[in-house]
Amino acid sequence: MINNLLTTVTQEDIIKIAIAVGVLALILIIARYLYKKSKEPNYFVKDRLLTDTELAYYNVIRELIDSRFIILPQINLASVLDKKGGGNFRTELFRNIDFGVFDGELHPIFLIEINDNTHLRKDRKERDKRVNKICKKAGIPLVTFWVRDGINESEMYRELKNALNRGLKELYDR
Repeated sequence: MINNLLTTVTQEDIIKIAIAVGVLALILIIARYLYKKSKEPNYFVKDRLLTDTELAYYNVIRELIDSRFIILPQINLASVLDKKGGGNFRTELFRNIDFGVFDGELHPIFLIEINDNTHLRKDRKERDKRVNKICKKAGIPLVTFWVRDGINESEMYRELKNALNRGLKELYDR
């Protein structure tokens, strides 16, 4: 029976089968490429560094703090803090703070967090507790403003002045 089947297959049939196998292989290669491509992340440039809310606070903070001091946004804790002991891992320092206030030589004076409603989530509360604990142990003041309280310039000025005084004292005591 196989001999009969083989004898009835023409060279034209073999070519058609080869083309079909080739097309199927090409389809599989393209599908694999497209599947891998869909798994790759798409990177893009954000519109700007700060959200509208952060920018509003930044502008007020910049007006309230003496121009001798530098305000930098999106500061990674690992950029201004380090640690000794407790294991070699520094992963707890890879958290961003909304703003850092520095002197003219870029010594960190104090840090600022702007908290919106996302900071009411359990995971964010844990993160905030950890950041507060780290800053306290490191001896750097951390000021927190809640968006829900709105921008109250006199209250902000009082908080910033207090943090600046504490931060400068800590800096000179180091």
